[in-house]
Amino acid sequence: MTERGRAWAMGLGMLLLMPLVALLLSVASPRLGDTVTWASAFGLVGAVLMALIVVLVSRVRGLTRLLGVELGNRLHRRLGVAAAGFTIAHVIAAVAHSPRGLALLDPFAVGWPLRTGIAATALLLVGAVVLPLKRVRRYGQVARVHAVLGVGVLLLTGAHVWLFGSLAVNPLIGVPAAALGVVTLVILLRRWVVRPALGRGAYLVSAIRPETGDTSTVVLAPAGPPLDPAPEPGQFVWVRLRRVPVAEEHPFTIAASTRSGVLELTVRDQGPFSGGLLDLEPGRGVWVDGPHGAFVPADASGGLVLIAGGVGVTPIMSILRAHAAAADPRAHALLLAEREGEALFAAEILALSRRLDLSVLRTGGRRLDARMLQAVLPDGSPPSHQYFVCGPPPLVGAAIHGLGSLGVPSGAIITERFG
Repeated sequence: MTERGRAWAMGLGMLLLMPLVALLLSVASPRLGDTVTWASAFGLVGAVLMALIVVLVSRVRGLTRLLGVELGNRLHRRLGVAAAGFTIAHVIAAVAHSPRGLALLDPFAVGWPLRTGIAATALLLVGAVVLPLKRVRRYGQVARVHAVLGVGVLLLTGAHVWLFGSLAVNPLIGVPAAALGVVTLVILLRRWVVRPALGRGAYLVSAIRPETGDTSTVVLAPAGPPLDPAPEPGQFVWVRLRRVPVAEEHPFTIAASTRSGVLELTVRDQGPFSGGLLDLEPGRGVWVDGPHGAFVPADASGGLVLIAGGVGVTPIMSILRAHAAAADPRAHALLLAEREGEALFAAEILALSRRLDLSVLRTGGRRLDARMLQAVLPDGSPPSHQYFVCGPPPLVGAAIHGLGSLGVPSGAIITERFG
């Protein structure tokens, strides 16, 4: 993780904790204790969790490099449930302590401070409970609706707190809560307004190079400044085919990158979006957001065991190319779980095995099993080795289980699931 990314992560972490620390100090204070009720405490915790969710999905690169895709997604889901829980507790406590009872929830019988809170709660429940249960055919559609709901919840929550004005009574809570709101709003504006307006991430399709029957490598050249910071081996980018920030977009791993900013993305035609990307003519513009992800080898003395399924070999290729260019002396073992007759990057992998200490095993359409994993493990499985697994969830789950049964510690395994 870069120093810039570490500073981002530490700064945001402190900002998110400040309102909660202020809440605890207020409860313990003889002078400010009366300004805090159970309802306001639950509401403040829920609001902080909502802000954290918005920050997580706003692609702050320091955080995406620190957390990675899978941990970030798990945190998003769990924080969403927790935010909904604290919000419901806030509503119950407010109703229980109000002489108006359930009438407090009637939007036609209350003022705007409560109406904004009721609207925020309704949208939060739709986004956290109802929307994920609906069966949808297009991932992009549900993702965009989810994002709009999230921004709506955050703005309504801010309006609810502002209109009530109760935080001004307790500046110990009010000041850090206001600072958190301002920073979250700035991050939102940067993500959805400033960067798209400036045309950041504009790229042109330079070439599309077929790899197999349904898989091709898309070569993108920067139409303006290249990605900053430059991608690390194993990272990915989000790609959209239109400039507007609410357009459908999907993540693709970077198979290769150059100092001039040229990117290569190996894409399998698995739906309307990937098929549309592969059908683009050279010179067509696309928009790229990144780089993101933590599927990046650490600088360690041990070698690497790399396990890939299908186009999950893409980040592996990025890692191998970078290590070959740096004449990395460490031992590399590559296990490729492929369809029968499929051999992605066969010629290049053979060439890389001559430049690196690289052993290669292809499954040839067979199911991944413990014997194959045993074949690529280093002698004695040194604890300094790193294990990278990328592919569809069934393959990743099988690899984790198999490596664990062979004595590989779970902390040494870095995974990235797709599909």
